[in-house]
Amino acid sequence: MQKRRMLFAMLLFGATVLAPVALTPSPALAYVVDCSAAGGPGPRPGLPGDEPEEPQQGQQMTPEEMRAFVASHESPNGLAGNPHVYIDTKGHPTVGVGFNLDRPDARELLTKVGANYDAVRAGTQNLTPHQIATLFEADFVAAAATVQRYIYNFDTLTSSRQAVLIDMAFNLGPAGFRGFRNMINAVNVGNWEAAARAMSQSLWATQVGIRAVQDIKLMRQGAMCQEGDAPAAPPSGGNHVNYPGNVWALPDTSGATVGGGSPTPISCRINHIEVYYEGHWIDIAVVDCY
Repeated sequence: MQKRRMLFAMLLFGATVLAPVALTPSPALAYVVDCSAAGGPGPRPGLPGDEPEEPQQGQQMTPEEMRAFVASHESPNGLAGNPHVYIDTKGHPTVGVGFNLDRPDARELLTKVGANYDAVRAGTQNLTPHQIATLFEADFVAAAATVQRYIYNFDTLTSSRQAVLIDMAFNLGPAGFRGFRNMINAVNVGNWEAAARAMSQSLWATQVGIRAVQDIKLMRQGAMCQEGDAPAAPPSGGNHVNYPGNVWALPDTSGATVGGGSPTPISCRINHIEVYYEGHWIDIAVVDCY
């Protein structure tokens, strides 16, 4: 089989490497999802002599879809974000995917991705797609870390419920998320109805509108039970970024097929290199597939 090489690049914040966040639900779930309220199949009743059924996760989000889900609530452009500064509903100058320019660390973070804070805020400089993606990824990882500080069973949740909690932390910040004590307690014991009820009875639910409606629904169901529950597909296609040394950042092609047939099993080896480009360290994952 012809050797294929795929290169992926991630812009790092200076010398800081973001810690990996577990976003994959455990196969050993202690519950089943329930799509019955949404018109889908609920758990099958047990029959005499049946062996216990394996827990079912239903249709879940990929890590990319989880990011798209959060981004869809922050920007009408989803993961593409807003390259030009705008004023959000609370009067804050905002850019990218919900990046608040009034936050205390805004100047530092924009400088680290190579943007001029004053120019961006004044509207005389737009962010590049790479800068938007880097700022969003850092905020997404920080929101996931906030959730994991309070949700002890995070790794056992379905990815739909993980996405809901990360979305809330992204929107509310650490202090705001911590204030949802009843919801947090309910999630930690697996009482999804109580968790959804705590969310729906909050001031937050009246303030964010459709965001709360979607989050509450997915918290209760635990899966994407209807077509409208799924986030818009992350952007894909031929977009790429060209870096020095003939290094290219390409979209994920791990699901590509050969000869128009079904996905072909391949073996891959991953090596990491770093290059310094326009004032930033770029971590390159070189994936050799056979």
